[in-house]
Amino acid sequence: MNAGDIAAAVAEHFPAAEVDAVQRLEGGVSAQVFRIDLRLADGTGQAVVLRAMGKSGLESAQEHALLACLHSVGVPVPRPIRFDASCSHVNAAYVLMQFVEGSSEMPEGSAGLQIVRMAETLVTIHRTPTTLLPPLPSRLDPVPELLGFLPDGAEWRALRDFCASLAPRPFDGEPVLLHGDFWPRNLLWQDGRVVAVLDWEDAACGDPLSDVACAQLELKYLFDDELVDLFLSTCAGHLSIDPHRLALWQIYVASAGQHSMADWGLESSREAHMRQIALEHIRAAAVVLGVEAPALG
Repeated sequence: MNAGDIAAAVAEHFPAAEVDAVQRLEGGVSAQVFRIDLRLADGTGQAVVLRAMGKSGLESAQEHALLACLHSVGVPVPRPIRFDASCSHVNAAYVLMQFVEGSSEMPEGSAGLQIVRMAETLVTIHRTPTTLLPPLPSRLDPVPELLGFLPDGAEWRALRDFCASLAPRPFDGEPVLLHGDFWPRNLLWQDGRVVAVLDWEDAACGDPLSDVACAQLELKYLFDDELVDLFLSTCAGHLSIDPHRLALWQIYVASAGQHSMADWGLESSREAHMRQIALEHIRAAAVVLGVEAPALG
C-alpha cells in the first residue's frame, strides 16, 4: 500500500482537495493506519485518517456504522466520513475518519487519576444502548475456546483438566457493547482526558467482564498491582463482578495473548516480560478457581 494509492482513494471522497502529505501511523497489528493532510478548495487544512482493514475483525461497513452510532451518542470516537470495500484504489477495504489530536501515551503524573478515567470510559462504552448498534459478533462465554489457548506442559495439566470438565457458561445478563481490545495505546489523551477510543475491529456484544479482563491484563504489563486493582475497583463500582467468572475470562485473555504474542512484532525483551506476566496472570486466576497451578520463577 503506497502513498499514491492512498492519496487517490482519499481524493475520490474530497475531489476539490489536494493531498499535502500521507503518513503511516504507529500501532495496530492487523490493520494499517495512515494520516492524510488535505488542502481544501478554500485553502484551509484538514487531516483525516484512513484505516485499512485487517484480515479479521469487523468489516469496513460494520466499523463505519458502529463509529457513526457511538459518535452520535457522545462516546469519544473519531467521526467516520466514508467506508469503501471495493479495493479499487488500495488493496484493502477501509474506513475514512476524522483525525483526532491527542497522544496514545498516558499523561505523566497522576497515574491513578488516569486509570480511573480509563475505567470510566470503559463503563461509558458498556452503557451504549445496544438497540442502536449494527449487528456485531457475540462474546458471551470464555469456556469453549479456552483449551485451544492454554499453555502446554505437564505443569498445566490440572488447569487443563479443570477447564475440560467445565460446561459452557454463557453470560446470563444483558449483553453490552464490548470494545474487545481496550488498552492504553487504543486511547487518545488530551489535557488529561480521553478524547478518542480507537481500533474497534474486535468489537462485539456480550459479557462486560471480557473487556475488564482484557484491560486488566494490559495494565499489568505496564503498571504495578496497586494501579491495576484501582482499575478493577473503579469498574466494580458500576457493574457486578463475579470473581470466578472474571477468573475464567482472565485465563482466556492471558492464554490467548501468550498463544499469539509471537505475531505482534515485539522486541524480544518486551515479549519475554509480557509472556511472564501473562503466565503469572493465568496462575493467579487458577488459584481463584481453586485449581493447582505451577509456581513461576
